[in-house]
Amino acid sequence: MLRLYNTATRKVEEFSSIEPNKVGMYVCGLTVYNDMHLGHARTYIAFDVIRRWLEYLGYEVNFVQNHTDIDDKIIRRANEDKIPAGDLADKYIARTTEDLESLQVRPPTHMPKATDFIKEMIEIISNLIDKNHAYVVNPIEGALAPDVYFDVISASSIFGTLTGQKIEDMEAGARVAVDTRKRHPSDFVLWKGAKPNEPNWDSPWGIGRPGWHIECSAMSLSHLGNNFDIHGGGIDLRFPHHESEILQTECHTGHSPMSNFWLHSGHLTINKEKMSKSLDNFFLVRDVMKEYSAPILRFYLLNGHYRSPMDFSDSNLKESLAAYRRLEGTYNRFKDSKIVGTIVSSELEESIDNCKKNFISAMNDDFNTREGIAELFQLSRIANNFNPDELGLDLKNDLLNTFEIYGTNVLGLFSSESLDAGIETKINQLISDRNHARDSKDWAKSDSIRDELTAMGIQVQDTPEGTKWNRI
Repeated sequence: MLRLYNTATRKVEEFSSIEPNKVGMYVCGLTVYNDMHLGHARTYIAFDVIRRWLEYLGYEVNFVQNHTDIDDKIIRRANEDKIPAGDLADKYIARTTEDLESLQVRPPTHMPKATDFIKEMIEIISNLIDKNHAYVVNPIEGALAPDVYFDVISASSIFGTLTGQKIEDMEAGARVAVDTRKRHPSDFVLWKGAKPNEPNWDSPWGIGRPGWHIECSAMSLSHLGNNFDIHGGGIDLRFPHHESEILQTECHTGHSPMSNFWLHSGHLTINKEKMSKSLDNFFLVRDVMKEYSAPILRFYLLNGHYRSPMDFSDSNLKESLAAYRRLEGTYNRFKDSKIVGTIVSSELEESIDNCKKNFISAMNDDFNTREGIAELFQLSRIANNFNPDELGLDLKNDLLNTFEIYGTNVLGLFSSESLDAGIETKINQLISDRNHARDSKDWAKSDSIRDELTAMGIQVQDTPEGTKWNRI
């Protein structure tokens, strides 16, 4: 039975979907004004595995993940780059999509953009005004039209669903500037009156654009309805973003809860401080992948429970590189073996069965990928005691299927990355040069070429059948 930690109830609960064999899941996506950093990657890899595990269990997953393509930061960056805000957003949507593909993150069922749902947002805001859950205020200085705010006091009975805090204890959250036009400091903006030369849309309150929170309500309602199974995102979104979503969505629909389960991934920190663009202490995925291949980075980010904080360091990545090499090396040895032997081992059979059972148990315990990876390592240690060419076909296939079902299909590891033909030619030439250096006993040159291949993300293995290589 799958059990997962629900932020809304602060406890681990048995999972049951609203509709049999189907799961509706919404995960808050990127605000696209820059490339994706490692903290983002951790969240999206975590929810990719959660989606994969639900599919392994037999669920059909309707997975929605948005792009925030209109925002103060997007407008500011677009002005700096002297291009339209929409062009900037499209540029980084394309780039972050490439990064996610490299990290073996499967595309969501739907990946909507906020600006495609302006009409739906305006309808929700109008309804909230009609129900006295929102109010119009005079334009801020320099703006061309009024703003609209959500009235948190009007929803005091459901305030604090995720944090457990009371209105009187809360101050205005991130992205919510203190504003004397507000009725309460925690009121948040639903609609911003446009300033000159900003992107804008027509509304009943004049030209403007949506606030940050309202977009996710519009997109989740459109794709998943009033009540769906799982809402996820990074822990930093719990307040104010997710709390605000709950208030505006449930006041609009009159239905509670909007999501049965709330899941949040933990912070990725640097020297115990949260990795954040606003703190300027982040590492871009693209920069890290210049030194470490995408599979190494994915393995590193999964080798910890998704809710637990992780502290990033180069030494930790190097440890992951060495560990992943060992695990993938075992898998590749048996995968590349074309000779069928006759050995049948009860020890290996038992190890395979234990791995399957314990991996399933770990993943059903709130998606514990760290324990799941540990089970694959335990199986690897036993398997390494055997020569792949000597194992019977059924036993070898059972071993490989275990690695592929749980390592590849669920965790997204051991996935071959396609190589440019020119790069593959260069690799083969370097291996030929290295073999020639070894034949000439030029060990310094041989080691130098091996180091060059390693820097390219290529691992070489000298075997009786010749030198073999694979991506690391």
